[in-house]
Amino acid sequence: MEDEKQINGKVNLVWDYYSEYASAPNRNDTKIEGINVVSPSFFHLDKNGDLEENIGTKGKQYIEWAHNNGYKVWPMFSNAEVAAQSLDITSKIMNSYEKRQEVIENIVNKCVEYKLDGINIDFENMKQEDKDMFSRFIIELTPRLKEIGLVTSVDVTAPDGGETWSMCFDRNTIGNVADYIVFMAYDQYGSSSNKVGTTAGYNWVKLNLNKFLTTYEVKPEKIILAIPLYTRVWTSNSNGEIISKNAVAMKNIDSTIPNNVEKEWDDELKQHYVEYTENSNKKQIWIEDMDSLKEKVSLVNENNLAGVGSWQKDMETEELWKMLKNNLK
Repeated sequence: MEDEKQINGKVNLVWDYYSEYASAPNRNDTKIEGINVVSPSFFHLDKNGDLEENIGTKGKQYIEWAHNNGYKVWPMFSNAEVAAQSLDITSKIMNSYEKRQEVIENIVNKCVEYKLDGINIDFENMKQEDKDMFSRFIIELTPRLKEIGLVTSVDVTAPDGGETWSMCFDRNTIGNVADYIVFMAYDQYGSSSNKVGTTAGYNWVKLNLNKFLTTYEVKPEKIILAIPLYTRVWTSNSNGEIISKNAVAMKNIDSTIPNNVEKEWDDELKQHYVEYTENSNKKQIWIEDMDSLKEKVSLVNENNLAGVGSWQKDMETEELWKMLKNNLK
């Protein structure tokens, strides 16, 4: 765990997501300033609840590129690829000692085979009643990885959501056991929301981060604060009904907003906001940009957190990496 901290004092992770139907991206001519950990989506659960890899030749080249640039590789291991069935599949694994051990053995073997530096467990959409069994999985996995000098990081949501999104994590136990607990501080108002709103308001992030630190007593040096490199364009019709809520990458947001629309700064959310009419429909955007992200990153320094994570690579504007490098203290 010390190696990645020696680079700039903080973990600076970016998720490099690609689907199970795609190959790892070619980053050979890419240098990401200030980053010290990359998390490509190498592993996921298949419909039988087995660990399936998506590495191949391009994934091996990706690992070589990362290590040549001094980046640690903590691949994502996700259950989200089988989203429709993930509740039952994940539950089956979590509630079987034998199945958990089989998955853990596979993770360890893959990490050794590909000379990885850690793992990023990204299990979402789980049953609330499986909360303790998911903790058990992390309790059993972490020492196996620690034995061979590898890092365990676990992604969790804000504590204020629904049963299968938020109430399925024991944040105190995960924070105590894993090397890092990653607070995915986004989708305050997301794709399933029936109200319009921001992806990640500063006040909401700060409030929920405080719950990690106080209510759940997670040590600050264990917490990685994950920020969104996207926002949503909310479209409502004349009756006030939401008719679309499209996610737009940070790099594309300026070209999405008409030139004559003025941005307003919301000091509570610490974001720019725009509202305009298009084809008789109302458009509302709470913008994630350099200004809003800088405010969120300030919470990392103020609370002496472990670092920052960014979801996801290729959504950013180029100056993001310089900002993170300069603002992570």
